[in-house]
Amino acid sequence: MEGMEGLKGRRILVTGGTGFIGSHLVEKLLNHGSTVIVPYIEIDPRSIFALHNLAKKAVLRALDIRDKKKTFELIKKGRIDYIFHLAAQTIVTEAYDNPLTTLETNIMGTLHILEAVRVSPYVKGIIVASSDKAYGKTSRAYKEFFPLKGDHPYDVSKASADLISQMYFKTYKTPVVITRFGNVYGEGDYHFDRIIPGVCEAIIKKKTLLIRSDGKYIRDYIYVTDVIDGYLTLLKHIDNIHGEAYNFSSDDALSVIALVRKAEKVLEVKIPYEILNIVKNEIPYQHLDDSKIRRFGWSPKFDLTHALRRTFLWYKNVIKDKTH
Repeated sequence: MEGMEGLKGRRILVTGGTGFIGSHLVEKLLNHGSTVIVPYIEIDPRSIFALHNLAKKAVLRALDIRDKKKTFELIKKGRIDYIFHLAAQTIVTEAYDNPLTTLETNIMGTLHILEAVRVSPYVKGIIVASSDKAYGKTSRAYKEFFPLKGDHPYDVSKASADLISQMYFKTYKTPVVITRFGNVYGEGDYHFDRIIPGVCEAIIKKKTLLIRSDGKYIRDYIYVTDVIDGYLTLLKHIDNIHGEAYNFSSDDALSVIALVRKAEKVLEVKIPYEILNIVKNEIPYQHLDDSKIRRFGWSPKFDLTHALRRTFLWYKNVIKDKTH
């Protein structure tokens, strides 16, 4: 695709388009003049998708990607040009409690999308959202050529979808590109068991922040706007990068406790917290080497100091302090 002007008039399918990251992506594509098709099961009225009235601008299709027949029909009859496959069960704690649903959604859902693309005469490229967790446990910064060794239910689901995507390219030359990124934060994420939404909620509601781990786990934190810019960067170059995987990262790789301290400094508040240390089989250290995608000129434009303020102000507008 030649530049962002090439998005105008393109028919682009975004699975997971009503979710946290997907909503931002859909809005950006619509602003570039694309026709955006969004399959959905339900739409959270609090979501960016609902709050920004994206349903009036996108083409909605009631569909669960675990339904092979309907997924095939949508991609074939919809004459889709490009696909962003973001739909997944993304909550690590939910994956631990319900591994079957997680594996069905993240593996079979991805398989249905890829198989439909394989037999479609229209789709020119598909970008599949994997995860840094697909790499599994290590003490080094992840590089794209590292083996995928996830062993937690969520990690395995993403590693499996990632390997299946690679298989489709290597065996069938399906035009797939894979993305792997760390902890994405920003406006529209209502999963308050994640650390940054949890921090914002604790401050606004004046309650103790509950930390599930021992507080020492290290993660990358990347602002949602930078992720969307990365996606569009890959779409711009997609004709030349089929079969490749790309890490998205930032300069903000912090332990949970360090993140809380950073939030206290940036937001000028004291955050009381309690260490629960109840997580099971999670990865202690995660950091991505993103030098590969930076060769295209992409780099994160936001750091925690600036993006955390923006994110917190958004939460202040949508979360009501029940103490008043």
